[in-house]
Amino acid sequence: MGRNFAVDGDMRAKNGWTLILIVILTVACAVAAFTGISSGEKKIFKPLGEDLSLGLDLRGGIYTVFRAQRSEDEDADFDDQLKATAEVLRARLTDQGYTEANVSLQGSDCIRVEIPEISDPRQVVELIGKPAHLTFEDPDGNVIIEGKDIVEVAPALSQEDGLYVVRFKLSSEAAKAFSAATARLIGQPISIWLDDEEISAPRVSERISGGEGNISFGGNMSTSESYQEARRLTTLILSGALPLDIEETETRAISATLGEDALSKALVAGIAGVALVMLFMLLVYRLPGLMADIALAWYILVLFFALGKLGVQLTLPGIAGILLGIGMAVDANVIIFERFREELSVGRSYESAVKAGFKNALGAIVDSNVTTLIASFVLMYYGTGPIKGFSYTLCLSVVISMLTAVFLTRFLLNRAVRLGFADKGLYTRPVRKAKGSVMKRARTMFIVPAVILLVAIVMNIAGVGLAPGIDFTGGSIVEYAVGGEFATEDVSALLKQNGFSDSVVSRVQAEDGSMTNLQIRLKLEDGQEEGDSSDQLTLLNSLLADTYEGIRFISMEYAGATSSAELIKNALKSIVAALVLMLVYIAIRFDLYSGAAALFGLCHDVLVMLAAMSFAGALFQVNSSFIAALLTIVGYSINDTIIIFDRIRENKKRLSRASNGEIVDVSVSASLSRTVNTSVTTLITLLALFILGAASIREFAFPLIIGMVAGTYSSNLLSGPLWAWLMDKKESRRQGRRAKTAPEHADA
Repeated sequence: MGRNFAVDGDMRAKNGWTLILIVILTVACAVAAFTGISSGEKKIFKPLGEDLSLGLDLRGGIYTVFRAQRSEDEDADFDDQLKATAEVLRARLTDQGYTEANVSLQGSDCIRVEIPEISDPRQVVELIGKPAHLTFEDPDGNVIIEGKDIVEVAPALSQEDGLYVVRFKLSSEAAKAFSAATARLIGQPISIWLDDEEISAPRVSERISGGEGNISFGGNMSTSESYQEARRLTTLILSGALPLDIEETETRAISATLGEDALSKALVAGIAGVALVMLFMLLVYRLPGLMADIALAWYILVLFFALGKLGVQLTLPGIAGILLGIGMAVDANVIIFERFREELSVGRSYESAVKAGFKNALGAIVDSNVTTLIASFVLMYYGTGPIKGFSYTLCLSVVISMLTAVFLTRFLLNRAVRLGFADKGLYTRPVRKAKGSVMKRARTMFIVPAVILLVAIVMNIAGVGLAPGIDFTGGSIVEYAVGGEFATEDVSALLKQNGFSDSVVSRVQAEDGSMTNLQIRLKLEDGQEEGDSSDQLTLLNSLLADTYEGIRFISMEYAGATSSAELIKNALKSIVAALVLMLVYIAIRFDLYSGAAALFGLCHDVLVMLAAMSFAGALFQVNSSFIAALLTIVGYSINDTIIIFDRIRENKKRLSRASNGEIVDVSVSASLSRTVNTSVTTLITLLALFILGAASIREFAFPLIIGMVAGTYSSNLLSGPLWAWLMDKKESRRQGRRAKTAPEHADA
């Protein structure tokens, strides 16, 4: 007996010291992450903040204005060509890793490009490529096609030899000319010229019809060498594939577009939110909650280390991805701990309860994370600009959160229960299942969002609903010389107090190199064209003159939307593709009706977000931040629904004689505290951002808060009843078919 006690005591001490060492290591790594590690003047490890790459909205950068030259083709629409040129520049910057660059039209013939984290104007030309004239010519020097005829060009892996080629697509008119040329030039080269330099001369092996072809390199290349060559040629072709020739006219520095203190306020809000989440986990889940807090700290450290080392730009959409990752990390822990509590309540030992809890929770954790990863991969593939940046952060966040929850939390929880504490209150609280029937109130639960959506539709028809911001509508860029120091937040507050609710205020570089010029992007309703004066502009000038002595008006130009139609189209395409793939995955893992119900829940959440933005149209504009919030909800809202359907799947096997409605009631009752707690932990962080963040951050946090609440509502009160209704209809049809065939069998 004494020997067993001694062994138990040794094990307790060993596990206790293991946990103490992990806590010390966690604190040490957190301190090193903030302060860095130095040896004398040499930095061994830089603070994580210095490694992070911040986007234009958080750090600032430079802006460049390019003036486009009209083409010689009189039939071509200049405005369409100008928009197409802007889209090519946007794609080129995304390809170079600057996913958060802003590209918009300015005036009647200019394109404005804002690029983060660049201080040297020469880098702009290096990134975008020197605009040049590209031609494809036959051996006699006759031009077959020009750069403007190329619609798409990118490296691609050939299935024939496993080497990379350059795949291109031509416009419909150019496709005809290229088809005719390649038909007569089989075995001969077609030279590709960039200005006066021949950059490639591939031989024609066959007629290329349909406007799509490949450029291969031949020779004894490795796969990596062929990829590098394909990338080089693609970049050169892109540099001359602009629909219009453009000329750089102005390049200047610009401050953060979200405001100079937005990052510091977001950081304070984030720290406060995470601290409150950790406190919540500790109070609700006791000792297991403390283990979850340690795992969450490691999630944050590993995530920011990965973001810094991989060079992923952190912007407002990136912050959304991090918030979603925190939600996913806590979500997985809540699922595990709730299962652990259930196993303890039926009399299992602590170690046995940990093992069974993880086993029962693993399916829901994997399914919820995989569905979110599906969304991130789709956004990564189809997305452009900030959508692609969001997808990178989201993917990293989900993978790291799953690893810390599944492996680290399990390791820590096993060590915690082996400490030998006998008091059950340290590990769990009493299990109280929710009372009441979801199915009995299902009709009411569906009526409530229907009424909300109907009111929002009526408001939008009446013209008092959604308020598109300047990211979508475009506006005017007004510039002033202040001549001294000023705070962009003070200017923003002044504008909002006097009716200019939708504006972006930035510092820009003055002629003497100082950052003392003020630039305001806003909507001027009655005079947006270049050179116009308006009552609103007069009011704006008066407001600023009363506040800043000696301020001088410099210029005003109309600027197009920074969120282009192409970007919005890609966002919608990404969302639709993600929803379809999610439906397929859920249908495979559960059943088709579960997928349909989950898809309905996601659509409900998005529509309720839009309705809320309609109701708050006087307070919040619909800008690019709303796209980030929308993508976040699509990625996150499915999680609680997966938890419900995981329990439905389990209870359907266990309660084989129960009706579908009864299974839903039992499943929602058993899962309610779990789904509510996962939403509460995420809402804590969002509320901290909303309360403590800058005004620009609040515009982002508000739709996210609405989406989270709508997601909890649909997961618990809509998706389950809809699944039961669909299953009842399916079984009713099956019984009807059996009834029709029954008499035939009887006669036989």
